[in-house]
Amino acid sequence: MVKYYRQLIVLSFFCLFLWPIQIKAQMVEQGIHFGLKIPYTYDFGYYKRFSSRFGMHLDVQMITIPFSNMPMTYMEMWGADPKLTNILDMPFTLGVGVDLGPHYYFGSDNRRYYVGISFQWMNLLKRDIEDEVINEAFDVDLDGPDFPEGPISKDDSTKPLTITTNYIQLGFFAGKKWQLRSPEWEIRAEAGLSMNVWSNHVLASDYRYLTPIADRCNNELKSMMKKYGWYPTLNVFLIYKLDYKN
Repeated sequence: MVKYYRQLIVLSFFCLFLWPIQIKAQMVEQGIHFGLKIPYTYDFGYYKRFSSRFGMHLDVQMITIPFSNMPMTYMEMWGADPKLTNILDMPFTLGVGVDLGPHYYFGSDNRRYYVGISFQWMNLLKRDIEDEVINEAFDVDLDGPDFPEGPISKDDSTKPLTITTNYIQLGFFAGKKWQLRSPEWEIRAEAGLSMNVWSNHVLASDYRYLTPIADRCNNELKSMMKKYGWYPTLNVFLIYKLDYKN
């Protein structure tokens, strides 16, 4: 899945920067935008509108305060087990990723309305997690004989228990744009919904062997995100047009 997603990024790069050279006469505008997917991510990126009807965006997105716990909160709202969401909730404070996708514009008055598809990859940065969170989630004892120590002792450990999560969301959105008084600037508002299509979760320790419980943790978190990883958002972006022409 990650390999195909990388191919999609390469294809999107071609669409954003190379293909438009061939249709320069049709290109309407390009620019940068920044804003929020509330209550989910902060976004900053680039967009290019190839014609009056078609465009594309490529953004860097970040999850942090005050949205840090919203992915887990949403999943619990839909019915996920709090013991499982706590595995991601407790150690997580920051996530970074990429959001890209095509737009289709319609309507009169310079195509003010649009719909689109969003492909979002997110990495929840590695952090320490307490043993008790895993013990409660899977009814195990990480200090027990089922998890023997490795080449170093617990006293020498610098990463006793960590988790790293990567996931991909497929999103759909519909929006409208408003021209501000200055012609270079506009505001866009969108309603969006994304669903999880892939995730991977690596539970690791530098002083003990966790393979059985690490595999179980990965599988159960994958199943949870696939079933409950639906994130509705209200998106607001401020746009600056790089090549505005009257």
